[in-house]
Amino acid sequence: MSPEEFNALFRAHLSQVSAYLARRLPESAVEEVASELFEIAWAKKNQIPEGFALPWLYKSARYLVANYHRKESGRSRILASFQEPVAAPSAEAVALADLGLSEAFSALTGSERELISLWALENLTTKEISLALEISENAAGIRLSRAKAKLKTLLSDESFD
Repeated sequence: MSPEEFNALFRAHLSQVSAYLARRLPESAVEEVASELFEIAWAKKNQIPEGFALPWLYKSARYLVANYHRKESGRSRILASFQEPVAAPSAEAVALADLGLSEAFSALTGSERELISLWALENLTTKEISLALEISENAAGIRLSRAKAKLKTLLSDESFD
């Protein structure tokens, strides 16, 4: 991949990848993680499957998000030992807890939430999801179908009203 081709890839996918990261990271971390992602993409530019750059970027972004959260959980444990506990949840947290969709979505497993997010928020096809998650296309289709069915059941459950 030439520098010009990589530049085109960067311009074509930066906003989508940044939106993906913004849904998974604090706002302050998005730009830094996006920058790291494209540094990795440049270093591995010849390993990116032709025609499937976006799923490859999502797959790599998923790893970076996991690394970010691992680092932050370690920092949080250390900081928590120095801070007093918060007495009440924020108003935003309370409002979100009242939303049936939020509750139903939270009741899904992490992998089910990722599947639904890639499909509904990132508008990926089953093939693209399979590449992003490094699973077969058939497995992606089956898992996505099951995750959608579970979400539908949770949304119709009266306990989430």
